[in-house]
Amino acid sequence: MRTLRLAIVLVVLVSALLAPTAQAAGPYRDLALGALGWMAGQQQPDGSFPGFSAAATADAVFAICAVGGDPNGFLQAGHSPISYLAANAAALAANAGSAAKTVLALVCAGHDPRDLAGTDMVAAVEQAADPATGHYGYDLTSHAFALFALAATGRPIPAAAISWLRAAQTPEGGWSWSGDPAAGGADTNSAALALQALVAGGAAASDPAIQAGLAYLHTQQNADGGFPYANPSPYGTATDANSTAYVVQALVAVGQDPEGADWTVNGRTPLTALWKLQLPGGALEWQAGYGENTMATYQAVPALMLKPFPLARTTVGEAPALLPETGVATARPAGLALVGLGGVLLGLALRRRHAA
Repeated sequence: MRTLRLAIVLVVLVSALLAPTAQAAGPYRDLALGALGWMAGQQQPDGSFPGFSAAATADAVFAICAVGGDPNGFLQAGHSPISYLAANAAALAANAGSAAKTVLALVCAGHDPRDLAGTDMVAAVEQAADPATGHYGYDLTSHAFALFALAATGRPIPAAAISWLRAAQTPEGGWSWSGDPAAGGADTNSAALALQALVAGGAAASDPAIQAGLAYLHTQQNADGGFPYANPSPYGTATDANSTAYVVQALVAVGQDPEGADWTVNGRTPLTALWKLQLPGGALEWQAGYGENTMATYQAVPALMLKPFPLARTTVGEAPALLPETGVATARPAGLALVGLGGVLLGLALRRRHAA
C-alpha cells in the first residue's frame, strides 16, 4: 500500500511539475503539491474523493487542475473522478450548485459539459435560474458557481443574475450564504465568491460593489493574516483554511496581491496563514488543532496556486476552454528524474518545516 501510494504521488507530481501552463506561486506551490500528494491517497475505489457530497469530488478536481494536473490520470480500480461524476450525473444535475461545480470540473478536465453520460450539465445550470429574480439555486454559493460555469463555457451571464447579486450585498459590504441583504448576516466565504462572480460577469476592480466587498474583508482579517467564516460567528472567529482560501482567490480575481502591504498584518498574510494550517503529511486543517480535513485541503490548493474561479483553461496544453483536446504533456526522461528527486525533496522540506 505504501509503495502504491508513493507511485500515485509521483504520478501527481509528474503531471503537475511538467505542466507548461502551471504558474509558480512562490514557495506556496510546493505546499500545493504536498496537499495534492495527500489527496491522491484519499481517492476512493469508485474514483471519488471524500467530502460532504458527490460534488466534493469536483472540488478535488479543481485542486488537480489548479496545479496543471490531469484529473483523468487519477485512477483507482480503473475509475477517475470524472467517471465518478458521470456515474452520478443525474443527481448532480438536480441542484444548481452541484451542476455548476460539475461543469467546471469537466471543463478543466477536457470533457464536454453538455454530455456527461447523456446529461447536459450546462442546460441543468441554465434551467435552474428563477425567471422572476435571476437567482440560480437556493443560496448565494450556488448562484456564484452557476455564474462561474456560464463564464467557463462561454455562455452569456444574464443581466438579471448580476442584478440579483448586487442587490444581495449587505450594508457592511459583504454577502450572506442565503443571499439575504439584511445587515449583520455577511460572511467571508459568500463575500469572496460574490466578488469572483462579479468579476466573471465583467465587473471591473474599481466597481463600487467590489470595493465595498474588499472593505468588508478588511474588517474580517485576523491577526495571523487569515480569515474566519465571520466575526462575530457562532462557529468561532479563529482563522480557517476554507475561508482564507476563498478570500485569497477573490483577492487575486480583483487584482489584489494577497501578500501585499494591504493584506499583511504584523508580517503575516492570508497565504502564510494557510501555510500554518498545513500538516506534515500535506493535508490542511480546517482550524488549528482539528486535524486533517478533506475540504480544507481541496479548497486550499487553488488559493496556494493563486488561481481564482472559474478555473477554466488550466489544463495542460492551454486548449480551448470548452473542449480541450490535449492531455498530459509528454514527459521527457530527464523530467521524470527531476520529478522523483522533487518528490523526495518536497517530503523532506515539509518534515523540516514542521519540525522547526
